[in-house]
Amino acid sequence: MTLLLAGARYRSAEEALLPWRPDEDGPFGAAEAAHLLRRTAHGATASERARIAGLGPLAAAADLTADDPPSGEYAALLAALQPLASAEDLPTCQALWLARLLHAPRPFADTLALFWHGHFATSVAKVARAGLLVRQVDLLRRLGPGPLEPLLQAVSRDPAMIIWLDGNGNRRQHPNENYARELLELFTLGRGNYGERDVLEAARAFSGWHERDGQFRFVPGEHDDGEKQVLGAQGTLDGDDVVRACLAHPACARHVAGRLFAHFVRPDPEPELLEVLAARYRASGHDTRALLRLLLASRAFFEPRARRALIASPVAFAIGAARTLGLRPDLAALADRLAGLGQSLYAPPSVKGWDGGAAWINAATLVGRVNLGAWLGQLAAEQPGDVEAAAGALDADTLAAAVLDGPPPPSARAALEEVRDDLAARVQILLSLPEAQLA
Repeated sequence: MTLLLAGARYRSAEEALLPWRPDEDGPFGAAEAAHLLRRTAHGATASERARIAGLGPLAAAADLTADDPPSGEYAALLAALQPLASAEDLPTCQALWLARLLHAPRPFADTLALFWHGHFATSVAKVARAGLLVRQVDLLRRLGPGPLEPLLQAVSRDPAMIIWLDGNGNRRQHPNENYARELLELFTLGRGNYGERDVLEAARAFSGWHERDGQFRFVPGEHDDGEKQVLGAQGTLDGDDVVRACLAHPACARHVAGRLFAHFVRPDPEPELLEVLAARYRASGHDTRALLRLLLASRAFFEPRARRALIASPVAFAIGAARTLGLRPDLAALADRLAGLGQSLYAPPSVKGWDGGAAWINAATLVGRVNLGAWLGQLAAEQPGDVEAAAGALDADTLAAAVLDGPPPPSARAALEEVRDDLAARVQILLSLPEAQLA
């Protein structure tokens, strides 16, 4: 079978997942580095784009997904912010996460944590303790890049998740199905790959897994230790056994790998490509970093259809612009603006997380993005030295190359020429273009 990927024909899905070969498959230069950095870091300065371009696809994917401990200025920043780490007010918690996304030299762990935050969607609106959400995201940050099993086991015991999906009400005589259902439907398998009996039996397995005083507590007297059967596994199953049964099901790798592909590559993987990707994920022990390194260096990632293929979330749009242009916004104010655009950190709208894609753009949020661009443009005018250092120069073409990966479109040239002496206006125009809304 031949796969057609945006005009490039591959004999198999395996070929589409081979590493991108500079010159043979296409160039690997500033535009390709910018594409890779948008997906792993939301954006980067001209010097960082040049550094990544010099590494080549495989080394660049490994570099950007490395698990390096904080060092230098970033470590000093985290140390300075540490006294705020126990804050319970939501704006401070949101600002601290945005600080990590903006200032980390390699923010991959936080970028991936943001994906998992939408996947294991848990909201302060019900949990009511922002500190528990901060702890949950720290868990996603630490375990998210590794194998899926430890992550799922930890999420199943997470106090915020237990409150969010009514785990305290899951008792031996009265099992609550909420967590079991979302584990099967949203977190691991997807609809159509389990039955109602699986949900009920899984709920029994998680009975007695409670939260008390912000900590996980197993309450033996509330746990149903009887025989159960979930997804073919049978015995006196507990929650850990259910997680392992989910991971053993062939739909799990397909479901999670598909969501990762849609988030980091493009939203429409071919079925053949998804099957091969799922097989690779299973073979790696569901190692998410290994899967993403495979993807981020692949032909499928760099082929034209995958570029600017995603509508940038509000966080990706704002943090990407700030990282690219060297801006240092008031992060509490930015968090408030992002909430107005539909992405309030620590408060996804439902158990399904954010819908994403085209749902990010509507009449109200489009105006909000234009206003956000104007706000960032004014900040650029107040920090021209930082912008020049990040972008390389302040002329319209250089700024466009930073924001858009190339020259401004003909439709914007006249407007940019009219404001050639107004940095704020130039940045606003560029950030208002349709191309700037795409990641």
